Amino acid sequence: MQTTELINVVQQRADIESTEAANDTLIAVLTTLAERDLNGEHENFAAQLPKEFGEVLLHGDAKDKETFDAEEFIRRVGERLGTTSEQTEARTRAAFSALVEGVSDGEQLDLLNSLPNDFSPYAIWQV
Repeated sequence: MQTTELINVVQQRADIESTEAANDTLIAVLTTLAERDLNGEHENFAAQLPKEFGEVLLHGDAKDKETFDAEEFIRRVGERLGTTSEQTEARTRAAFSALVEGVSDGEQLDLLNSLPNDFSPYAIWQV
């Protein structure tokens, strides 16, 4: 998926009023994902994203990566966005699922295999 398409998908799925807020959501999700230990998958996943989003995922030092569950992931995204828990949940699900859909099937599996199972519901968009 290209940048504009990703932003539009997130905006529609999360029912966000502006493309700027949808972009901010993608950045918050990617920044939080950049903090997490993905067993070396950051570079492969980033390579399949639009350049400006891939660069966000590659910030930070590999030795500083942390291990945390989906609940902590959502909390961190919400802290970055300054949204309510319901808004954060909806925005994270919209952004994470769009990002996962935007890469190859093999990379989807590699990413999800590097995360605990509690991330799986966020990777699939269900209305």
